[in-house]
Amino acid sequence: MKRTQWAVVVGLMLVVLGSLMTLACSSRGPHNDVDQAAIEANIRSQIATHYPGETFDIKIDVTEGGTVTLGGTVNDADKRTRIGDIARETPGVRRVVNNIEVKT
Repeated sequence: MKRTQWAVVVGLMLVVLGSLMTLACSSRGPHNDVDQAAIEANIRSQIATHYPGETFDIKIDVTEGGTVTLGGTVNDADKRTRIGDIARETPGVRRVVNNIEVKT
């Protein structure tokens, strides 16, 4: 793996760790802005783990109620499905709306 790719992976992991630490120290409301940021960071980290070295133009919106809406494009249907599954498996996510389009 190239040095730049490692830097991206390490940077994402630091964002996730920082978000999770903030979440652990925050108030325990059902969902708040910190929860939303942590969920998004966790999803992005998992995508980077499953697809190392690949970049995607994906938008992730997380609502206070735990609904994740995915948007953007990928180059095949399997990636669209797997990214949706990653989002569904993320702690704190209650529902996923997968609007990712497949480039043809």
